[in-house]
Amino acid sequence: MKASVFFLFYFIVAAFLAAFIAYPLFQLAQSDAYQFERWVTRSALLLLIIGIFPALKVFKLSFNAIGHNTTLKDFFGKFLISFVIGFCILVVVVLSILFLDIRFIDVSESLTAKLILSSFFAGLLIALIEETLFRGLFFTLSKKWHTVTIAIIVSSLFYALLHFIKPIEHIDSLSLNWLSGTDVILNAFSAALLLNITDFLALFSVGVLLALVRYQTNTLAYCIGLHASWVFLIKITNELTTSNASSEWSFLVGQYDGIIGLLAFTWLFIVICSYTIYIVKFSTSNS
Repeated sequence: MKASVFFLFYFIVAAFLAAFIAYPLFQLAQSDAYQFERWVTRSALLLLIIGIFPALKVFKLSFNAIGHNTTLKDFFGKFLISFVIGFCILVVVVLSILFLDIRFIDVSESLTAKLILSSFFAGLLIALIEETLFRGLFFTLSKKWHTVTIAIIVSSLFYALLHFIKPIEHIDSLSLNWLSGTDVILNAFSAALLLNITDFLALFSVGVLLALVRYQTNTLAYCIGLHASWVFLIKITNELTTSNASSEWSFLVGQYDGIIGLLAFTWLFIVICSYTIYIVKFSTSNS
């Protein structure tokens, strides 16, 4: 499949370029504030973002074509609406987790303005990057080369997989060399083989829902709002609550972040089915 081959190539090129530039950057910084693995992964993320620009040029696309097609005022309106909707969707999972004692409120923590702002801007940044890449470039190219259904599946598959490609072994900073970055990358890709299937399905369902929104609305504005609200709520929840390892329902949240898992997948599956029915009815009524 053309889209899958291109996306795999895109990831591999970004990853191994990052492997070779991370070492000189780490040496130049002369700081252990961040472990070498983080230099590699952050470099890879930066290259994934930078790669969007030549990809748009090669495939004769524009930011407008991949979904950044609203005015700033219109974007904020759609972002706000979808942020609230996204919050309402995920809060069902969060409240269920608290009700089942999978997590409990940590009385030593409090909801502060700093936490709200940092979580919001982290969510916004992550959403802008990931939506531009997956529901923007990847979805558009997949739809161009194949069909809408394949575009939804392929973009969601790569979106979910990316979350599990991360180093699981630490490299001693005293034994670093020019090839250490490749060791980190190979270690990160091998970690994907150990992914928890329920975590993967939950993230895949997130990708599917966002891709459906991208298809139905023809813009990234709503996708960014939904995505940002989920990151925001997950960060707030993880900060204000503590995991209860002794809960008999702990299997429902998997291993990824203490929130997503079988419970989130089940709920999102219901949301996806309901939204798909709405899309079909909407298309039928307008045909």
